[in-house]
Amino acid sequence: MLEPISASRRTRFQDVFSSKKPIIGMIHLPPLPGTPAGKDARFSALVKFALSELNALQRGGVDGVIVENFWDLPYLPASVPAVTLAAMAAVAGAVVTSASIPVGVNILYNDYVSELALARAVGAAFIRAEVYIDPAYAETGLIPACAAQLQRERTALYAEDVAVLADVQGKNTQAMWPRPLGESAADAQNRGLADAVVVTGTGTGKSASIEDLRQVRASLEVPLLAGSGVTPHSVPQILSICDGAIVGSFFKRDGRIQAPVDSERVSALVQAARKAAR
Repeated sequence: MLEPISASRRTRFQDVFSSKKPIIGMIHLPPLPGTPAGKDARFSALVKFALSELNALQRGGVDGVIVENFWDLPYLPASVPAVTLAAMAAVAGAVVTSASIPVGVNILYNDYVSELALARAVGAAFIRAEVYIDPAYAETGLIPACAAQLQRERTALYAEDVAVLADVQGKNTQAMWPRPLGESAADAQNRGLADAVVVTGTGTGKSASIEDLRQVRASLEVPLLAGSGVTPHSVPQILSICDGAIVGSFFKRDGRIQAPVDSERVSALVQAARKAAR
């Protein structure tokens, strides 16, 4: 493993997010066409849903959003079919056009080729790569690490302005080999050239431990984001370590992942984050 770089490295992340310690909200799309639960899905309804979620998140004051095919169960371990990419493009394009904040895309589990193509086509500002530096197992199979191919694809598409947010040992997956989280994070930065690193808990809505966040922070020069389980109560301590957070579950009505975004819950967390970041 290479040692962390000695001087702070400005990355595309700082160009995308001008605010201090940004809060990024999730637009969890309903099942898309081509999935078992999406046989009756229609692009017009998907766009309407996504724009409603965007409006609720923007009213609450988030600094960015990620459009994600969250309900496309079961997830494919790598590339998704053309119909999924078409649906994501229709929806993400509408979100980018309507948003006043940066928009990112994530195609589960880890279709970085489609993410980059989508971002390049619709003008999304960033992508999230959930298996970036350590190959991992998930419930649907082996997911290869993608850093080397992703960075070459980003160059080939002239998409260097698309920031890469890289998870390390992320939720709902198990790395193929055990090693300290800080080593994975340092490799994502130094060998993988990530623009920011994301640390999560073990599953959706589960918080990363403060010890894990501190371990990774000590290994990094690039921005660190908490990627799950963030609440108004926990956000002050989290932002004392991290450079921002990605929030999904808490922003939903009553904190239920199946529910729509509640702008009052968004506002409560964003206000707590702003106060903590002063």
